[in-house]
Amino acid sequence: MEGYTVWLVAGTVIILVLASYAAILLMRLRALSKAQRAAVQAADDAVVEFQPASNEHALGARESIRVLAKCFLDGQVGGSELCLRVAVLVDQPAIDAGVRQQAGVFVEMAAELADIPTHDAWKSLGRTERENYRKHMAALEEKHATAMREAAEILAR
Repeated sequence: MEGYTVWLVAGTVIILVLASYAAILLMRLRALSKAQRAAVQAADDAVVEFQPASNEHALGARESIRVLAKCFLDGQVGGSELCLRVAVLVDQPAIDAGVRQQAGVFVEMAAELADIPTHDAWKSLGRTERENYRKHMAALEEKHATAMREAAEILAR
């Protein structure tokens, strides 16, 4: 009988160790699940439902386009800079199709200027490279001069 008791005690100890281990794993799983639910809830709270752009935002973008067009007509902004800035503004959902159509020449020219380096990349160019890009920009501005002026006059109103 003594051998039987040893096996009974050993079996009970093994069962208790396994039960403890299972309880620890269950607590970790619950903690992980709770953290995961909290992360999902935080992500859900952070998601902004798509809403049509506000009239205020649309007016701000249109006003910015108007001001840029006036500055171009007054000689305060170059044609290349105007095209790049207007192309970004008309790409916003708040801008209506009519303004997009009127600004088409600016978007077209901005696409042609896309290969020209900006900011730090421009600063790292050599003198001849910068001069070549300036010539390219001047040629594009000359090519689109009439269409840009007409579009700017319409958009400046």
